[in-house]
Amino acid sequence: MKAYRLRTADLYDPMGIDLQHPLLSWNLKGGGVRQTAYEIQAAHSWQALEAEDTIWRTGKVDSSSMTNIPYAPVLDSREQIFWRVRVWDESDSVGPWSETGRFEMGLLQPDDWTAEWICGDYLPEEGTRYPADEFRREFELEEEVLRARLYMTACGVYETQLGGCRVGRQILTPGSTTYEKRMHYQTYDVTDLLVTGRNIWTISLGDGWFRGKAGAFGASGIFGDTICVLGQLEITFRSGRKERIVTDTAFSWCNDGLCRFNDLKDGETLDFNATPSYGGRTRTVTWETELCCSNNVPVTEHEHFRPEILHTPDGAVVLDFKQNLAGTMAFRVNGPKGHRTSMQFGEMLDETGNFTVKNVITEDTSSPYIPDYCDDSRFQTVDMILSGKPVEYKPRFSVQGFRYVRLSNWPEDVREENFEAIAVYSDLEVLSKFQCSNAELEKLVENTLWSMKGNFLDVPTDCPTRERSAWLGDAQLFFDTGCYFMDLSAFFRKWIRDIYDDQCEDGKIYNIVPRCAPHGGMNGYVEGSSGWTDAGILLPYRHFKQYADRSVLESAYPGMQKLIDFLCSRMGDTSDPELDKKLPDSPFRKYIVTTGFHFGEWNEPDTPPMDYMEPKYEVATAYLAYSLQCFSEIAEWLGHDEEHRKYAALAGHVRDAYCYYFVKDGRIDSKRMCELVRPIALGLIDGETKRTALADLAALVRERNYHIGTGFLSTPFVLPLLSEGGYDEEAYRMLENRSYPSWLYEVEQGATTVWENWDGVASRNHYSNGAVCDWLFRTACGVSVISENHFCIAPVAGGESDFMSYAYTSRYGVVSCRWEKKETKVLYHIEIPTGCTAQIRAGRQDMGCFSAGVYDFTI
Repeated sequence: MKAYRLRTADLYDPMGIDLQHPLLSWNLKGGGVRQTAYEIQAAHSWQALEAEDTIWRTGKVDSSSMTNIPYAPVLDSREQIFWRVRVWDESDSVGPWSETGRFEMGLLQPDDWTAEWICGDYLPEEGTRYPADEFRREFELEEEVLRARLYMTACGVYETQLGGCRVGRQILTPGSTTYEKRMHYQTYDVTDLLVTGRNIWTISLGDGWFRGKAGAFGASGIFGDTICVLGQLEITFRSGRKERIVTDTAFSWCNDGLCRFNDLKDGETLDFNATPSYGGRTRTVTWETELCCSNNVPVTEHEHFRPEILHTPDGAVVLDFKQNLAGTMAFRVNGPKGHRTSMQFGEMLDETGNFTVKNVITEDTSSPYIPDYCDDSRFQTVDMILSGKPVEYKPRFSVQGFRYVRLSNWPEDVREENFEAIAVYSDLEVLSKFQCSNAELEKLVENTLWSMKGNFLDVPTDCPTRERSAWLGDAQLFFDTGCYFMDLSAFFRKWIRDIYDDQCEDGKIYNIVPRCAPHGGMNGYVEGSSGWTDAGILLPYRHFKQYADRSVLESAYPGMQKLIDFLCSRMGDTSDPELDKKLPDSPFRKYIVTTGFHFGEWNEPDTPPMDYMEPKYEVATAYLAYSLQCFSEIAEWLGHDEEHRKYAALAGHVRDAYCYYFVKDGRIDSKRMCELVRPIALGLIDGETKRTALADLAALVRERNYHIGTGFLSTPFVLPLLSEGGYDEEAYRMLENRSYPSWLYEVEQGATTVWENWDGVASRNHYSNGAVCDWLFRTACGVSVISENHFCIAPVAGGESDFMSYAYTSRYGVVSCRWEKKETKVLYHIEIPTGCTAQIRAGRQDMGCFSAGVYDFTI
């Protein structure tokens, strides 16, 4: 038995982390059934490790754990650690040492930094947009370089070069954050980019999330008007001497280079006649913030696509890349000097077959809910001034959501080979492989993964076009599904910290984090919506249930307690004179949420527009009870017994109040699907009341002819609840419905991602409704993680499909299940990874608990 797939802090060989006692993990392969013990060795080089010249060794530890093993010694800045592990099996036979894993620490102390923040020599005017900044410095190295590291960050987005070579493969660095509170820096190994003699260091700096447009209404300059950069190059020579070169006034600066305008959303203006002069000087500025490692996967380039060339009815030339994605487009072009041309990016063609962006821009600014600064006059556009020479380029400071690109005033014949779309997203490991005889279900799963890719760019956004906002509600509802698709441990660990960096004094957290509008929120009165702000409790809760990383709970706990108290403060208000008509007075009313704005069952199909001013008592109270229960469990896990008892009791009172007002005589009298789903899913009813509600839900599904009837908050729960109640046929028929509103309606319409609205009138790259894939993986294919090294495999065969197959690369290894219908029988093929066990139920028959291996059943 051998350990493999070694990870540190859920990352592969990370360079530049600042987690003291990072968690180590591995998987197992080879002979043996289960791990009974392990031994870890660590050293400062792989040679020392091979020679067993170690700085830490655990000795033989009797344990079956292969995840979340803390690295014990205290770590120093810049320290490099090489580690390996071996394991013992059930017969106490020890296996060979694993391959070597490694990690490197960043700069852990404030005084490790001697670099200065630098910016261009101009004073920005509020609301004015500027070209990209360009910085340059020459320096001489007199000795051969042994080792060199570059530490960099920016208020903006940067790209840097040494000796004309781009540093690193990460893009849009340093990512998105609440800049006043925390800045993430990157660590690069640049040893091979430095030479003895003359070296040139250049930096290009764009507006990014810091100064560029953000959110649905396009506010800019949210975090400031002055973009700046910080960089520290640390060099160790073969002689042992060390040298440090940092950003300071020794850099020259200009903003007369190629990029004349840049914006993450609006795009770029490029003048290919311009060459940076570096004729100006830099200024140093002060930016008070905490510098830290992101401890996260980087944003990188991924899939590449060539287009089909379309000539649309209006006479335009449009590139169709066949896949809706978030990314950029590399291109080649040649035209006369001074010729102006442009490219605009969009998701769809209109009903006449012409290119349009009307589904993702705000045209009607007369609404009182749309701020004055809203401006979509320029959107997802790259403008160019040509130089008379051939050009090969790809934008560096923007990312677009698109399938189609309209070319305007293109100076030459349009050829497919001159264009390449490049998907850009966080470098998350894909964990799922789903196959099915129903090609449309396969496409639904593929579309959901593509919507994740399009929206998981350092933070989880709602769409990569109009808003690009990290909405908390969308993320908390999709989290469990997302963990099947990709390894989200490090990604959400970083974002949960972002959420609490932006917490209000009263404990509230915003609907969107990091913020995308002035004054801390989208519009002040809409902040704190139930189901959205509750993510501050629900995401750490679910993260721990999925990854068992206590550090996330421990760091977020003080903020979570402030948040839960804020949520409780909205109960029982009596200032509304109409309240008695809506909620008759009773001893229970003090536990009903009666204040605050709430989006409610957002995006419920065929429902009249929401009333922005009316609190939604049922939704808000249900989520308060649920969040209280989850927080009480978190308090118990962390040993806060008094808080556990306090909030568990309060959760019980709120549940009782909910049932008093919204459940009558053991029944929920509603024809809204969400009002049946919510109390069951959030644990507000049980016993006969729950059984009745499940039966009523199934009846409503049949009554609606198996069409979905829920919005964002309830859609993830519909199919799981139907199966929980024994209504698998209704679940399958709802999933396989092809008429509006349904999941496969989108597929039938040619969707390559998941839509925001069931009818596709808005964003067409919005992962939320793809949460249905959780049911496919967990119920239809039956794969779920129960506890460390232990699975439940309980597939439910049904529907139109002749077979389904699902393989999941879990934290404990690859587990898979396949079922296939054969006449009146169903054949099941199940694989349990080395070192694990699984409780197997096939065809709802309990087959028992099995160890690692391959098993076949016929039922």
